[in-house]
Amino acid sequence: MVVRRITAGERRRAEEIFSIAFETPWQEETYPTEKYAAFLEDDETMTSCLSILPFSVCFDGETVKMAGIGGVSSLPQYRRTGGIRGCFEKMLPDLYREGYVLSMLYPFSTNYYRKFGYEVWARGARYEMDLSYIPKLSREGGFMLADSSNRDRALEDIRLLTKEWEGRYNGMVKLTEREYAFVTEADPYRKQEFVYIHYDGLGAPTAYMVCRRERDGQEQRLVCSRFVFRGREGIEGLLTLAKSMQADHRSIVFTLPTSLRIDSLIDEWSMGAYRRGDVSLGMARIVHVESALKAARYRGSGRVSLEIADGQIAENNGVFTVCFEGGRAVSVVRDSGEKAVIRMEISEFSRFLTGAVDVSALLYSRRAYGFSQEDLGVLGQVFYEKPCFLTEYF
Repeated sequence: MVVRRITAGERRRAEEIFSIAFETPWQEETYPTEKYAAFLEDDETMTSCLSILPFSVCFDGETVKMAGIGGVSSLPQYRRTGGIRGCFEKMLPDLYREGYVLSMLYPFSTNYYRKFGYEVWARGARYEMDLSYIPKLSREGGFMLADSSNRDRALEDIRLLTKEWEGRYNGMVKLTEREYAFVTEADPYRKQEFVYIHYDGLGAPTAYMVCRRERDGQEQRLVCSRFVFRGREGIEGLLTLAKSMQADHRSIVFTLPTSLRIDSLIDEWSMGAYRRGDVSLGMARIVHVESALKAARYRGSGRVSLEIADGQIAENNGVFTVCFEGGRAVSVVRDSGEKAVIRMEISEFSRFLTGAVDVSALLYSRRAYGFSQEDLGVLGQVFYEKPCFLTEYF
């Protein structure tokens, strides 16, 4: 088996393999992806492939390089022959050398991708609210539906609101022009996807949602792919708009960060008026341990040594000693000779440093070793739950 980056002339074949693997019609990719593929020994017969989408994301207030992994595909006759494993084992060291700090993906199997250092990351809160039970709220301000007549203004206002969320939540992609296509190519009349922006009484944008109709049995509901707001006025504006569609829709569905609780806005909790459930935001992996430790935000000041085991990226193996002051790293030294407080597999280190869980979850971990109950104090300065969210799919 030969595993390597593909050439420009091989992209079409990789796209065809994706269409076969996922049983979807072939479409030429427009995103600037890098692709790795596995070939038979002839170095011509492609059997498996995957794509890398480069993103910049927020991580503890810093902007770092993130590789979104998508298009993981194998032809049926070559599955379970090691093609995808070979792609990951070739790709991950390359990502390290190219300065990627994080990588994320949406798994078909969490156990499968854990073998390559990925771990279940944060979760979002998926709300469904019956429109008939949303209370009558203030109708101050107004709304704009984005279309070809106002895309420039819509883009400016939506970018302003999005940037606030980008700086607030770990994992939020710093959107570029291609990710803003839902605004720049907004055409609600043809696509039946609606981008609504709410403005306050002074004309300032407070919220936006991207929604479309979805049938649920004999009824219809509004399903939002994006639901972003600034404070109570913003979300109440969106809910007011949704309630105005009550004659044709039963409910509205949207996903928020789990750290953003809106329970006080909900008056009716019975009668099937409201549901809230967890949804996966995918899996995450730290690609460059030293860079991630330098970018991370800590609690207070201190010093701690962590031993990391990474089966794919040799440079991540070893004991990393972090000295931090006022919440930021002063130095990160690999193999300083200090004894590690804890030994962690890269997947578990990724989950805890990104802030998906609190330090207390270490007590139930099967991939973190050698620490004591007393060590949770200093480890809690490094590992603690943080606001996390992700709105992009790849």
